[in-house]
Amino acid sequence: MDLDASIASWEHALARESGRSAATVQQYVGDAWRFATWFTSHAPGSTLADLTPGDVRDYRDALLVAGRAPTTINRALISLGLLCDQAGRRDDNPVRQVDAVDEVEQAPQALTRLEWNAVRRAAEQRAARDHSLSLALVCLMRYAGPRVGEVAALQLADVVLSARRGTLVIRRGKGVKRREVPLIVEAREPLGDYLNERRRTAERWAQRSSARDQRAPTWAGWPDGHLFLGQRGPLTERGIRLIVAQLGQAAKLDQPLSPHQLRHTFATALLDPAAYGLDRAPATLPAVQALLGHSDIATTAGYTRASPADLARMLGEPSEPG
Repeated sequence: MDLDASIASWEHALARESGRSAATVQQYVGDAWRFATWFTSHAPGSTLADLTPGDVRDYRDALLVAGRAPTTINRALISLGLLCDQAGRRDDNPVRQVDAVDEVEQAPQALTRLEWNAVRRAAEQRAARDHSLSLALVCLMRYAGPRVGEVAALQLADVVLSARRGTLVIRRGKGVKRREVPLIVEAREPLGDYLNERRRTAERWAQRSSARDQRAPTWAGWPDGHLFLGQRGPLTERGIRLIVAQLGQAAKLDQPLSPHQLRHTFATALLDPAAYGLDRAPATLPAVQALLGHSDIATTAGYTRASPADLARMLGEPSEPG
């Protein structure tokens, strides 16, 4: 059977199978037709019965030279493997004898020094309107690194502040693990401003509930209750993500901003302080692991992968102005 007929027959077989979406079938078949175009010029007159592992390697390498992403190339190999199975080469499938392309995991996306400064300024500009809620929120995530779910669960008692020090207590972190993170002044000051308003919020809820002859909700209380409150109650993960995304837009970032990027920035600044204009030694991996609440240090090690900008700076390119 010639190549075109083999692909057409395979497409009909895929369409009859359950468990694959139409989009997936379209991707597989598209991969097959692109291979057919290449194979026709590479080995004119050949069919799938003639396909060798060497041909498959040549096609894989041609895709690499053309700049295709590893995920695209590996999906094409999967598609061709299924095509060869359908064409009767299940026992001697040449595609199965060819290695896939290694997919290098991208370095975590941390904000640069300039990007973080823009986000902080955007939050400062909202401080008068939201009583420092946005500023306290993003500074806590940037300078203490909690997960978004941990932030949503924070109670007033979980933040301990004094004039010269502070502590964030994560009571139910991932894996129900407790940890404490020191709060530096860049996190303490915005939190202090927000807490002053948070006390007044508790008083307003108490007055409103008393006027209705009701008890104030426990989450609005003082000194107990949720730390971060929105207009209708405790901030949810969705609400936190929305505030952070709005700040990213206001800061005119190239990509949408997420709470996880602020956590990445916290870790990256600890491991590469020079990138943030800090004159101090990098933190050790075990120390960063403890601060982030990672159970496996291999997860923490992911933050040490250098981005293209990091590599350029290490090779002597000038760094961004602060």
